[in-house]
Amino acid sequence: MIVMSDEATTLMGREEREGSAYPLWIERLLLLGGVVVFALFRSDVLASVDHTIGGVVVTYIVFPMALLAGIELLGRMLQRSMGS
Repeated sequence: MIVMSDEATTLMGREEREGSAYPLWIERLLLLGGVVVFALFRSDVLASVDHTIGGVVVTYIVFPMALLAGIELLGRMLQRSMGS
């Protein structure tokens, strides 16, 4: 008969311990900041690209994706520094 313990283990047999709770409001605030930055600077980005189709692609696809990637990296760095 196999007895299961209440301790959480991984497939490799390591024990997992629960870390400190990370405040998710920080990441939500960062995302809201990214939306505000996009709203404020999209016309500047559109004006800086001197091509009709390219300007639209850069403004509405590349710029938001770059903002989102930067926000994600910043959030991960904050998680690491806060010990989560």
